[in-house]
Amino acid sequence: MMKMSYYQKMLTTSDIVATPFYLIFFILAAFFIRSLIMDADNPIRKYFIPGLMAKLLGAIMVGVVYFFYYNGGDTTQYYNNAIVFYNAFSDSPYYFYKLLMSVPDYDDPAIMTYKYWMYFHRDPSGYFLSKFAGVLTLPSFNIYTPTAMWLAFVSYSGVWGLYVTLCKIYPEMYKKFAFAVLFVPSVFFWGSGILKDTVTFSCVGWMTYSTYNLFFARRKLILNGFILLLSTYVCLRLKAYIVFSMLPALIFWVFLHYRTKLNSKFLRGAMGPVAILAGAAFGFLIIRQLGSQYKNYSLEGAVKTAETFQQFHGFLAEHEQASGYDLGATDGSYTSILLKLPVAANVTLFRPYLWEVRNPVMLLSALESTIMMLFAIRIFWKTGIRHTFRSLAKNPTAFFCIFFSIFFAFCVGFSAYNFGALVRYKIPCIPFFISGLLILNMQTQVDTAQRKKKENAAKPQRFAFDTA
Repeated sequence: MMKMSYYQKMLTTSDIVATPFYLIFFILAAFFIRSLIMDADNPIRKYFIPGLMAKLLGAIMVGVVYFFYYNGGDTTQYYNNAIVFYNAFSDSPYYFYKLLMSVPDYDDPAIMTYKYWMYFHRDPSGYFLSKFAGVLTLPSFNIYTPTAMWLAFVSYSGVWGLYVTLCKIYPEMYKKFAFAVLFVPSVFFWGSGILKDTVTFSCVGWMTYSTYNLFFARRKLILNGFILLLSTYVCLRLKAYIVFSMLPALIFWVFLHYRTKLNSKFLRGAMGPVAILAGAAFGFLIIRQLGSQYKNYSLEGAVKTAETFQQFHGFLAEHEQASGYDLGATDGSYTSILLKLPVAANVTLFRPYLWEVRNPVMLLSALESTIMMLFAIRIFWKTGIRHTFRSLAKNPTAFFCIFFSIFFAFCVGFSAYNFGALVRYKIPCIPFFISGLLILNMQTQVDTAQRKKKENAAKPQRFAFDTA
């Protein structure tokens, strides 16, 4: 039974030989899928293949960076866990099935020999991702790069779903959204390898897509309801804090959308605070309910997990020269934690600063963060503080994007305490933050044009008289 070693080398001759063939396969499959789901005259059609190519490139490069630069890491361990599934299938599909259906804290004698080789066999979220990768080793014949490309290919569906959703709401902005969702370097790079972030970002895209179709477009309710539940469940199993950040934002989005449908200006104004309070209360109740069902998903559990991450990454920064940061002391109360919201969100969105760079990977992250900070300053300067709040109040999608990105940025900024980890953790919020800024800029342009039109209409008309 199971002739294997714990560690199998990544990026071997098999990867070099197999990768071009799988790349051709995925591109041909993408052309076929594109012809099925999009008309030839659809303007977003031209971004489908380039977006996938960026994703596949990211999957390959993550392996290269982890293997040659980090000499191992999370993606290596996930791959080694996946190898166990492949070897179990080679021994018997029955063992593979038992392993796939097992949970970390259940010791089944029939598969304990396999579990012994798994680094994450006691970690529920790591074990859950290992199952994904384990299944994908089968069509990849246990070769690392094709396995990573398979995961990127499958997860691209959620990324594309997010892009399609934004384009349905603002069709004229499809070029700008293509950059925000598909081509931000850190997003398609760190969000494409054999990592939890690849799957969770896809889940966020699917949650957005299915919510739009359920409550806005009102189409295929059963299918989209299933997609919403499934993507929420998968994301919850991998990274519960993403669900905690996403659900209130989605609820606000829906509430504020239906508020804009009211004909009465008075009711629209009155319903704004009501919608926000109701969304906050509903989101809090959902999170509380999740916490009562699953201890690790409670608010107290989330705070405890954040403190554990802080201690671990703080230790790495102090003793192993990791790229850490410090937000200052907290007393563990919710008030002291919330007071860290501005600085934690700033860390996620705009740091590391250029003068904090310690290695080449940090330099790339710092350059991207600096560009995004300058872009944000430019948008907020053009929009103005008062007009920004006005635009957010009357634009449900802008509010949804900005609220989710800032709240999520706070969650990961407060818990990561390490720039190396943060560059991966922040992936889901970056496309939303950039998209929210783009929508705010568009809204400002529309409001300015309307204001000028009203001013011109209000000016007294001058008439030329014929004096001949």
